[in-house]
Amino acid sequence: MNYRKAISSRLGGKTSHSSTAAVALALVGGIAVGAIISLLFAPQSGEETRHLIADKTKGLADGVKDRFRTAKDKMQQHAEDISDHVKDKYNSVKNGAQS
Repeated sequence: MNYRKAISSRLGGKTSHSSTAAVALALVGGIAVGAIISLLFAPQSGEETRHLIADKTKGLADGVKDRFRTAKDKMQQHAEDISDHVKDKYNSVKNGAQS
């Protein structure tokens, strides 16, 4: 089944970006509501649930920090490589002009 076509027909036949954004927003909202309901009916106590959320949030934050550091290191290395390449080209042109 073509879900995009089915959703589009339910939204009045629109296939613009606004209807796609509305569907995406509804999906994210549904996921959020589902997550909240699952936490409310979780078999753990409230304190255990809060600790679980805190641990997951800390793990997510640490993952984002690690990815940021990795991306930063890669960009710095790439900048150094470009700088070295430009210096080499400059020196080769400079030495060629002096000969």
